[in-house]
Amino acid sequence: MELFAFIQFTLNARFIKRWLVAGLILFIPFLDFFSVGYLSRATTMMMAGGMGLPTWERKGEMWVEGLKQVFLFIFYEAVPFFLFSFGFFLTALHPFTAFFGRIITLLGFVAMLVFSFFVPFAFAVFAEEKDFRKALEYERIIKAIKEVIVQYVIGYMGALFLIGIFYITILKIPYFIGFFLFSILTYYVLILGAYYFAQLYVRTSLSTFKISHDDLMDL
Repeated sequence: MELFAFIQFTLNARFIKRWLVAGLILFIPFLDFFSVGYLSRATTMMMAGGMGLPTWERKGEMWVEGLKQVFLFIFYEAVPFFLFSFGFFLTALHPFTAFFGRIITLLGFVAMLVFSFFVPFAFAVFAEEKDFRKALEYERIIKAIKEVIVQYVIGYMGALFLIGIFYITILKIPYFIGFFLFSILTYYVLILGAYYFAQLYVRTSLSTFKISHDDLMDL
């Protein structure tokens, strides 16, 4: 299925409610694990060649899988998070150290862009194999990215661009309307990104994805 055809599927009345619910709770603590877990389950289905989006069955398993994916994200962003924390500390400590704090905070943003670059395939590995160690094997992930580097960069930059546009425009809408619209639109970009990177992932040597028809029906 091509990306534009997938967009048509996700905007179908049968499927729109599934990702819309996940989008509404994306930035709500603890409930956001459902959103991430649903995204992971959708990625698994997409890699298997499934049509449409998964249902919301087995919510407990979905929540746990979302929690694991969030921990995986934290592992990848450990360096940027440290730089942010240290930078904010120096900024608040003293006017003299504030200059260095701002520089370190800027380096944190750069580091986040760099480390986030590997996250789509790391999530795909975990969605496929449910194994933290394999999702942290940087050399294998980098090798796979190189195999589809042009398409990967286009997808990564495209997703960042859209979310950035939403951030500087939609969030300005008052009375929490902007917040929830931003949450929904951001999640929709993540759904499209999950489909896009799942299609790239299965074309690389990193993927060993095999799924039975019965497993696909359970998603």
